[in-house]
Amino acid sequence: MAENLSNPPQAHAVHDRRLAGVVLPIIVCSLMALPAACLATEVHVVGVTPGQSAQVAIEGAAPITIDVGEATAEGVELLQANRNGAVLRVDGVTTHLPLEAEQSGAASDAGSDTVMLSADAHGHFYVNGTVNGRSMRFLVDTGATLTTLSRTDARRIGLDYRSGTPAKVTTGGGEVSGWRVTLDSVRVGATTVRDVEAFVVDNDALPVGLLGMSFLGRFDMHRQGETLALRHR
Repeated sequence: MAENLSNPPQAHAVHDRRLAGVVLPIIVCSLMALPAACLATEVHVVGVTPGQSAQVAIEGAAPITIDVGEATAEGVELLQANRNGAVLRVDGVTTHLPLEAEQSGAASDAGSDTVMLSADAHGHFYVNGTVNGRSMRFLVDTGATLTTLSRTDARRIGLDYRSGTPAKVTTGGGEVSGWRVTLDSVRVGATTVRDVEAFVVDNDALPVGLLGMSFLGRFDMHRQGETLALRHR
């Protein structure tokens, strides 16, 4: 009987090696991109302080705060925290988890130390507040190191900004000159923060004040859909 040589054993071996060379990297890449639901340890990020810490709920327990570089007893290590979520090492796997609504519903039970903000149609958070007892409208800007005011707003609230320290800051639009000052108080909702570092820009381009990290850094931020909760520490 004639032997069928159309697919000899060597050809099958070569084909199997090539298939393995394609499939294995795909499997590895899939494992590297595991979502939170696929991790052996269930972890949810429910609050962040960008660059500093994150609040995480592990295995359904109450949220705890982890500083960048810190690891919990469960082996959950915080590598990075940003406005969108956190980079964690869970079960030996590095993964980025998005900021989620807190499962316990803590934001809905907010007390006087929590400010609730709603996003506009463009996803921005605006809030009315006061600076040194004078009214001010702010845009929440976690990318701004300092709370920032225009000259017009500074003059309107009676701020002697020219007695501050002349300085320059770098923004997305380039370098901007102005003055570094300390605001006696910034109030949003029922919460007042004292001695807030700020920057008054030497122009009137800002239509509203920017509520920067010199204020926001004293809060834990919780994003729930279109709602942002600022919880004073």
